[in-house]
Amino acid sequence: MLCYRRLIHRARRETGPLPSLTGIIAMNPSACLHIDQQLLSENVRLLQALCQRQGVELIAVVKAGCGLEGIARAVLAGGCGMLADSRLDNIGRLQQAGVDAPMVLLRLPSPSHADAVVRLADISLNSEYDAIEALHLAALRQGRVHRIMLMVELGDRREGVVPAQLPTLVERLRPLGGVRVVGIGSNFGCLGGVRTTVTNLSELVRCARDVEARLGYRLEHVSGGNSGALPLLLQGRLPAGINQLRVGFSMLLGRNPYTDEPLPGLHTGVFELEAELIEIQTKPSLPEGEVVLDAFGQVPHFEDRGPRIRGIVGLGRLDTDLATLRPADPRIEVIGASSDHLILDLTRSGPHRIGERIRFVPGYGALVQAMLSPYVCKQFRQPALTAEPVPARWPLPASPWRR
Repeated sequence: MLCYRRLIHRARRETGPLPSLTGIIAMNPSACLHIDQQLLSENVRLLQALCQRQGVELIAVVKAGCGLEGIARAVLAGGCGMLADSRLDNIGRLQQAGVDAPMVLLRLPSPSHADAVVRLADISLNSEYDAIEALHLAALRQGRVHRIMLMVELGDRREGVVPAQLPTLVERLRPLGGVRVVGIGSNFGCLGGVRTTVTNLSELVRCARDVEARLGYRLEHVSGGNSGALPLLLQGRLPAGINQLRVGFSMLLGRNPYTDEPLPGLHTGVFELEAELIEIQTKPSLPEGEVVLDAFGQVPHFEDRGPRIRGIVGLGRLDTDLATLRPADPRIEVIGASSDHLILDLTRSGPHRIGERIRFVPGYGALVQAMLSPYVCKQFRQPALTAEPVPARWPLPASPWRR
């Protein structure tokens, strides 16, 4: 009996190569994410002004852009001088595209990637001695001193050393000549949903002063968290000593991450997702037959609303996050989705036609998944800020640090 691999090779020889449809699909995608670089630059410009007024440095978090050059360039055009990302791949792609700006690695470094971290990132966030020691050794091999910020756990229960262990960690780091502690930071709201407050930021400042006393020099950065700190900044209540914020959510979406309400002066329309209607039918609102687990392991529940006009667009769970996606037309309702089909209730919004493109407003989760999906076109409305044409297919080529 022929083995499976030999059967595959035989089938390929007999059928020959299949024609590529990439160019055809790229010209007419069923789903597209539109990005307004001008609005993004204006958001950055306003945030930069607000931060500078209070002596706070703005770090633009561009990880939701997944290494897309046009987003980074729009941010830099808005006046922000430092970018931050969680993935070395994205940092490598941006640098390969010629984006010239200091880069901060947000996710804690893996010791196995220490050489790449030192080579690509100007600053990395850290909480573990073993990882920092690996960075120290990598920096010595490269003839550099790598700058690090120590993350402190102050309630959200994601990354960070607990305050009681911070003095011990700092003392262990003092002999490591390949790294220099240049800052301290904390994170709120991303895992535990803990709000950024005057109390927890004041504790961060206290930790910073203790670290400074042990190191014998002033820290450059006391990084008071993410977009969740902006309400305090706007109210003038940011504790003295906090001199840096890492902002992504509000910069991209123009909203308060805790309430989802628009923040004053910021644009909420930087991103718009649209998809093409591929079916319009009047159907009962309840399934017919025995209801079991759906494709994602859930038992679906529906309300009996009688016959409804239902539409399907060429978008699905592979492409976006239903929980944070809403139609731009409030009369349209999202019923549900499978991997590749998004089902809409169009009863109150008609008439519609097949081929019509329905517009959606993505929240953060929907935006990130759309960015990651190779089936969603990314299109800039202000292409002048992009040095190279935006790739029609996604993801981008492998980051150079992996080659």
